[in-house]
Amino acid sequence: MRTFAAALLLASAAAAENRVAVLSLEPRGGVLGAADAAALTGELRAVIREALAPQGYEVVTAEGNDAKAALGATGSVAAVMGRAARMEGAVVIGVGVYKADSSAPASLVRVMGIGVDQLKADIRAKVPKAVLSGLGLAQMVAEPKLAPGTLKMPVPVTPAAPAPPQRAQPARPAPQASPAEPKALRPRTPPPEGEDPLVTLIRETTADIEDLRGLRRKQNLKVQILDDKLFSAAVRERAKKEMTPQVVAAERARWFAFNLAPAAADPAQVLLDVLDEQVAGFYDPFEKQLIVRKDPPASAGDAMGPEGLRMVLAHEIEHALQDQNFGFPDLASLPDDDARLARSALYEGDAMAVMTAYGALRANKPVKAAVANGAAMLRALDTQALLRMSGKSPQLLHAPPVLREELVLPYVGGFALVAEAYKRGGFALVDRVFKNPPASVHQVLHPEAYFTGERSTPLAYPQPPAATRLIASGRMGELGTRMALEACLDREVVRELAPRLAGDAYTIVEGPTRGAISMIWTTVWSGGVSGNVVNLMKLVQPCWQEQATADPTPLGWTIAGASRIANSAELVSVARGSIDLSPAVSRQLSQRIVAPAAAPPLADVPPPPAPAQPVRIDNGHFVSSRLGLSGDVPEGYETDPTNPLAELAIKKAGAGGATLSFVAESLSGDSLDAFFQSAAAQIAAAQGNRLTYVGKSKRMLAGAPAEERAWAIENAGMQLRIDVAPYCGGKAALALLRLEGGLAVRATLDDFATSLQKTGVALACGDLE
Repeated sequence: MRTFAAALLLASAAAAENRVAVLSLEPRGGVLGAADAAALTGELRAVIREALAPQGYEVVTAEGNDAKAALGATGSVAAVMGRAARMEGAVVIGVGVYKADSSAPASLVRVMGIGVDQLKADIRAKVPKAVLSGLGLAQMVAEPKLAPGTLKMPVPVTPAAPAPPQRAQPARPAPQASPAEPKALRPRTPPPEGEDPLVTLIRETTADIEDLRGLRRKQNLKVQILDDKLFSAAVRERAKKEMTPQVVAAERARWFAFNLAPAAADPAQVLLDVLDEQVAGFYDPFEKQLIVRKDPPASAGDAMGPEGLRMVLAHEIEHALQDQNFGFPDLASLPDDDARLARSALYEGDAMAVMTAYGALRANKPVKAAVANGAAMLRALDTQALLRMSGKSPQLLHAPPVLREELVLPYVGGFALVAEAYKRGGFALVDRVFKNPPASVHQVLHPEAYFTGERSTPLAYPQPPAATRLIASGRMGELGTRMALEACLDREVVRELAPRLAGDAYTIVEGPTRGAISMIWTTVWSGGVSGNVVNLMKLVQPCWQEQATADPTPLGWTIAGASRIANSAELVSVARGSIDLSPAVSRQLSQRIVAPAAAPPLADVPPPPAPAQPVRIDNGHFVSSRLGLSGDVPEGYETDPTNPLAELAIKKAGAGGATLSFVAESLSGDSLDAFFQSAAAQIAAAQGNRLTYVGKSKRMLAGAPAEERAWAIENAGMQLRIDVAPYCGGKAALALLRLEGGLAVRATLDDFATSLQKTGVALACGDLE
């Protein structure tokens, strides 16, 4: 009997050593319903059973919320217990492994998700490792702690539909192309009870952007929501990671040597001031998280109306998806300033396109037209006009022009490049651009140069003269060159010449005397314009001389005013400084120049259809092939180039003018009212006067019934009239705006309106979905 009893005792002890109790998850009001708790309990027990079966362990069930009691009741060596809570909109279940010899868990893991499917996926990903480590069967890995206020947006889980029986087939790789862009957003599901509206906004926007862009999260997306003080600190911390002392010194030297900013300007401080004013949210590629300002500044959140914050979030969420699918570039590893700016333009341009497409979907507008028109509108405005229109950028407006241009170019130029790719092949083609990114700002500013594979001519950096210390070397590229010349020359001349830059290289040094700065800059040009460049450089010299007589920088830098210009058949070299730079210049001009052959990055992409011809005016008669319209321009009126977005704009000094525009969306009801209000407000702002509403009437415009609304412009003796008629079968609209100074002008512009006639198919209608 003793032997038998001992055997039973030993068997019982052995069973206990190989038994693990898993307690049921308890429902919690507003956090976890009874049905969800039961489903998750079943999943928890199943994954633990799968993990422990190879180790010879038995999994038993237990109830209640006391791990010690479960250990005693089941005779188990360990008990697994979970408690549910809500954190920033997601359900969080803390799952702990408890042993009899301690009240603290031997291992603990957080399971997070929105909905049962996401929670099940996180249970399968995390719980087996936690249980094995808690039992000493695997090495324990500590889960990283989240900062307070951090929301983790789990990777979405779509339950797989059961597949019908079929014969085995060889495995094929999954297609990489993005799916077709959605025509509408998915219906909303009610947010969980008590969820913070900002969390709801982030969660919904993330799902929408994934659907729209065709890119999916590969890891949980961390979102940190911060108040103003903490957000400003986060912005500054992010900027410090990018604006290292070496980067700041090199940029400051470039500004100084090329006369791009006042000598006292500190790039780091100017940039921080601008970012703190502008930013409502940003993606931090260093920490792999999205930082959101709980109360966005007017300059960031309100600039796009009530939907402003949602659009900002869409832009930054796309950056997170870019990082997880393509990787964020290490800008410091790229070869020069120009390449870094070009790469930034691709990432910002894609985020701009996604934000614009999302806004169009939410407003039930055609996406293709919205992306094309949005990029064209930004390209048509110079940076200063763009910032003035926003009305909310005082720090950026007063920043040095070089900083304004280099901050704006990735958004405007990058948007244009991505919009061109989108027009040719949707977001699937944009994905291919990420794998073959633009190599220069020239390719960004001129998308056709990217698609044809036009490449910069490589030039060696000038060698630092003896007894000097290298501060910076790089390439100015098309934008930097334009900014350096525009600081001293007529901008129209410079803008015509700058696209001919084929390549450049500069070196900036200090010494031998402390604080004495010298610079050598070599450029190569296409189209036989190097002689013109030499003449322009001579005109720059007096401007640089004036800069040199100004006070030294806070760093004690000085630079000699006189510059020396030398050239060969293809190269132009400029040197500034108090030391003899002739040997370095001679070496630069002796380089053998070999223009690289074109290398189209996307060779199999067909060219886009030929663009419509611009409006043609002959003997007072205009023809628009894009809109399929013609009409008679009144005598004495001339075209108005200040409105590049209009199909036709005419004016007469002291009388008024008219603007004919195509609106790539259907306008009726509320959208028509909003269009009238927006157009009138813009005219009032441009005129600096208040408008008094006069009334509305019915008219005909280009053979279609139109609604007309009129306003009197106070203290100006003028009247504003706007006519809107459906176009493209109602998918778009035609708008005619008239500013009239008196009855005679009104009669003349009425005749102009009456002359507008359709001449055939409008090419613009074909661009609409």
